[in-house]
Amino acid sequence: MKKSMAAAILIAGLAFAACSDDDGVSGGGNSDAAKEVAKQLVDEAKANGVLLDETCVAGIADSLSDEDAAAILAAGPGGKPEVSSEGQDLAVGILACFGDDQLVDQLIQGIVDSGDQVDEDCVRKNLEEFDIGELARSDADLPTEVVAAIEVCLIGP
Repeated sequence: MKKSMAAAILIAGLAFAACSDDDGVSGGGNSDAAKEVAKQLVDEAKANGVLLDETCVAGIADSLSDEDAAAILAAGPGGKPEVSSEGQDLAVGILACFGDDQLVDQLIQGIVDSGDQVDEDCVRKNLEEFDIGELARSDADLPTEVVAAIEVCLIGP
């Protein structure tokens, strides 16, 4: 259970791509491509049962270069776009658009998806004192205190 709480979150299927119908979600910038990327991210999250702060997503998408935005759109649903390192950094920034409760839910789902059983209420209670959003956005390994708080909630051998 190293760094990537981000990996546990991305397990939920969030990526830079989604469907293309127009439901009125707009990006924060001048680029039509950035606006479409923001819409797609929100749509993809909704399709996976996750609500993102649309204003937050629009602000992050607005920071994309035109080339990165175009690559994301060209990759299509579930695609893996070739983006610059700045574009990759912005993908991690999307974690700021989740609420802490959603991040914990995604972490729990990642644990379950990995085959482990976990007492979900225990994890939620034990992680209350930590800023999960900040931990998710960090490039560092999870602090040992966080790992310990989760490990005591694992069920079984």
